[in-house]
Amino acid sequence: MLRGHDEKNVASLIFVPTQERLPEDMLRLERIVFRPNGQPARIVCVGVPGIGLARGSDNDLLVALINTYIEAGCPADGFITTTAYALLKLAGLDTTGQYYHALAHGLERMLNTTYHVTDGWFDVREKRYVTASFRIIDNLNRTHGEPEQGRIRLDRRSTLRIRLNDELTKSINAGYIKPLNLTVYQHLPSVGSRALYRLLDVYLDEAAGRGDSKPYQVRVPMMALAESCGLLGRRTDHVRKSLESMHAPLLNIGYLKEVDFIGRGSKTTVHYTYGEASSPINPEHVSLLTRHGVHRGVAEKYVRNLGDDVLLVVKKFEERRRTGEKINNEGGYLSKLLKEAASIVEENRDKALRAQETQRTKKAAQAAQGRAEAEQHQLFEAERRSVLEAAPEAAIEFVLSPFKAKQLERRGLSLQELDQMRARVLSGEVPASEMDAAVNRALMSAEGLESLKALL
Repeated sequence: MLRGHDEKNVASLIFVPTQERLPEDMLRLERIVFRPNGQPARIVCVGVPGIGLARGSDNDLLVALINTYIEAGCPADGFITTTAYALLKLAGLDTTGQYYHALAHGLERMLNTTYHVTDGWFDVREKRYVTASFRIIDNLNRTHGEPEQGRIRLDRRSTLRIRLNDELTKSINAGYIKPLNLTVYQHLPSVGSRALYRLLDVYLDEAAGRGDSKPYQVRVPMMALAESCGLLGRRTDHVRKSLESMHAPLLNIGYLKEVDFIGRGSKTTVHYTYGEASSPINPEHVSLLTRHGVHRGVAEKYVRNLGDDVLLVVKKFEERRRTGEKINNEGGYLSKLLKEAASIVEENRDKALRAQETQRTKKAAQAAQGRAEAEQHQLFEAERRSVLEAAPEAAIEFVLSPFKAKQLERRGLSLQELDQMRARVLSGEVPASEMDAAVNRALMSAEGLESLKALL
C-alpha cells in the first residue's frame, strides 16, 4: 500500500470543483459547502481570462503537491523541488506527451486561481474557523519547454521549483493532515470518485475520532454533497446519477458497504455505511494505546490510519519515558506523538536506511564470514541495481528524490545544476548508478560535493 497524506481543509472543502470541463468564460464560481461537522463555508473561486479556473484533475495535482511537500520534509519556506515526471507519477497519471501538456495547464490554473474562503478554513493552532484568501501556488519556476502563446509548457526533462501558499503549508506543519491511501486513490477511475473518496475519508476520520461504533455510518443531504463535490447541475435526477457513478468503484473495492438514497427530490439524504476495507483495525494495537491512557476512539482512529506505524510511535514514547523525560499525562503525551507520526516514521526510515547502508558495507567487507550474509547483501544490491537500471526517468527519481534534492539545494546546488544532473542521466551521458553514488558522497562531504559538480 502506498501511504500518503491529505490536508484536511482541502479534503473537506473540495474547493477545486470536480467538473473536468467548465465554460471558457466562467471566471468566477461561488458555492456554499458544509464541512463534515456541519460548519458552513462560502467559497468563491476567481480565475483570469485565457487561463480559467482550476478544475477536475487539478485535484490530483493538488494531492501530488501536498505529498511532495511532506516528503521533502515540510520546508519552512514552502518551496519544493521536483520534476514534471515525478508529479505525474504521484498524481497517478500517465507520463506521455499530452499529460505534460495537461500538467502545465493545471499548474498554471493553480498559480492564477484565487480562493476566498469565508468562515470555513480551520486554523488548527487557534482552534477556530477563519476567513482566508489565497492561491494554491505562489511561485513557479521551471526548466525546458518554451512558452507557447504565453502559456506554460513542460516536458519529461522539466525540473520544477514551486512555492506553495502559506495558508496550506502552515496547516500542514501544524499537523492538520490525515493519512490517505494513495494506492486506492490512484486506482479510482474518475475525478469524481477520487474527490468523493477524499471527502468520505474525512467523515470516516472524524467518526473514528469520536469513537462511533462500527460499522461507521454517515448521512449527508444529497444536494449539499453535490455542492461540496462541485457538481454544477441542480436537477436532482442528474445529481443522483452522477453520485451513483462516483459510488460504484468505492462499493466495488469494499470501501463502502452500502449507499442508500432516502427521501425524494431535493430533500434526499445519502446514507453511507463503510465497509471493512475502509477501517482495518488491529485490536492489539488499539489495546496497546488504551493501556497508556489514549481514548479508545482516538486509538482506533490512529490504528486505522497508521497501521503498524503505530508501533514506531509507541517505541518513541517509551524511549522518551526511559530517558527520564517528565510526562504528567501519558495519554495526552502519546496522543501528541501520534499526531506527529509522519515525522517519527520518516525519522525511523532514515535510521533504518543508514543502518542498512552500514550493515551492507560491513557485510561486503566480511563476506567470507558467512554465506547467509553474502546472499543477503547480493539480494539488496540486486534490488538496488534493478531500480538504477530501470528506465532513466524512473532511475533519476530514485537518485534525486525530493528529500535529496532539497538537501543538495541546502548544500549550495542551484536548480539549474540539479536540472543538469537529471539531463546527464536522461541523456545517457552518466549512468544512474554513477550519479547515485556521486549524490550520496556529496551529501556526506565537501569533497563529494565537488566531485558531483565535476560530473556536470
